[in-house]
Amino acid sequence: MKQTLELTAAERKLVFAMTLSSVLPLLDNSIVNVILSAISNDINTSYTFIQWAMTVYMLACAMGILLSPYIHENFGLKKAWLYSIIIFLVGSVLVGFSYNLVSLLLFRGIQGLGAGILIPITQSIIATYFGKQRLKSIMALVAIPSVFAPALGPIFGAIISEQLNWRMAFFINVPLVLLAIFFGRTTVPDNKTSKYNMNIYVFMTFLIALILFFISIKNIASGHFFDMSNIIMLVLGIGLMIVSLLVNSRSAIKLVDLSPFSCAQYSLAIIMGFLTSLIFFGFMIFFPLIQAINDNVAITYIGLLLALQGVGAWLARKFIYQSLSEINSFLIIGIGLIFSAISILIIQIGGNLSEIIGFIIRGSGLGIATIAVLSSPFEFCDKNQIKDTSAITRVVQQIGGAFGGVLSGMLIYLTQAQLISINNGYYIMFLLSLVFGVIAVIAYIFFGRENKIAS
Repeated sequence: MKQTLELTAAERKLVFAMTLSSVLPLLDNSIVNVILSAISNDINTSYTFIQWAMTVYMLACAMGILLSPYIHENFGLKKAWLYSIIIFLVGSVLVGFSYNLVSLLLFRGIQGLGAGILIPITQSIIATYFGKQRLKSIMALVAIPSVFAPALGPIFGAIISEQLNWRMAFFINVPLVLLAIFFGRTTVPDNKTSKYNMNIYVFMTFLIALILFFISIKNIASGHFFDMSNIIMLVLGIGLMIVSLLVNSRSAIKLVDLSPFSCAQYSLAIIMGFLTSLIFFGFMIFFPLIQAINDNVAITYIGLLLALQGVGAWLARKFIYQSLSEINSFLIIGIGLIFSAISILIIQIGGNLSEIIGFIIRGSGLGIATIAVLSSPFEFCDKNQIKDTSAITRVVQQIGGAFGGVLSGMLIYLTQAQLISINNGYYIMFLLSLVFGVIAVIAYIFFGRENKIAS
């Protein structure tokens, strides 16, 4: 059945509110990356310690994601969305008033907790309200700004850091959140609540695993590749993840329902989400750093290049995606990642023109792939598994992004040590993106014609 984008006035308001809900955490986090040095100088804290503002936010975000199925079921979608976006708002304001490192980390934790609950709840609202038949089309509307946000964040961060006070980066969230609440308060659907118990043991075990994992990944990505303590921490974190998942699967009270993984297509959709996040964030980190290290390129120019990905994503949605939207999601992901691979070769040539063309093509490929990655897991699960799928996809994509950071860090380390050339770094990124795209196409060949779970 052909998907339609004909929306009522209420649906347009809902989509706008959900778009803001999706973009706010992404935009905020990408801006903070750039203004950390300004924060460090203002509150008189070393840059080494101030980087924990990013780590604390990320860990609090992971906690919020794990809590989201419980909050969804016990409070309902509408209250869960309002509570989470208000927590994010309060955290943003408090961060803006931070006066030392302790207050900054505490308030960033509050902000991250709100963002962690908000992101999967937003995804659940879209999947619940629009159903499987219109999900891809709606995701096509919501996903494009999500590609813009990480790209535009560094530009806004540079402007705020150089022209304004860093606190404005957090205060700017206030009108945006209020705007989302204005449009969402009457349009966000509610659902029946039920008493949903959470497995505290699994929650704590998995949370500790994520803390160990992300801290070790942060250290490894920073260049400490052969530090034994980081390797032990990483192995322990992954081991605890496996243990918690095994205990969860055998418990009567579950943290998340993992039964959809019995469907091969569902499992492959989650895997493709991981791989897409890895290559997306890997190159997003690799390109600016390798440019800054070797060519001393202005951050504004790099930010503008990254922003062109959003332009490419918009062009792809407007002129390409509609012709692809009726085909299998795995094939869409494969096409998108192969486009992304080709763009890396074009960018590698160097020069303004090739970089501009390359990033527009990259944005087109990632725009197509991201839409399918966000929607495809919901095509293979039941309605009562939406809340769990939203949490699973977000955790997996966060982990994928973390591994992307490690990949970029390793490539930069190898180039600086002159073990590989910069061109070889680009070629490795190209090959990975190409291989991931081929994996998606193979998934389409083997599973593309199998029936999906009924709506």
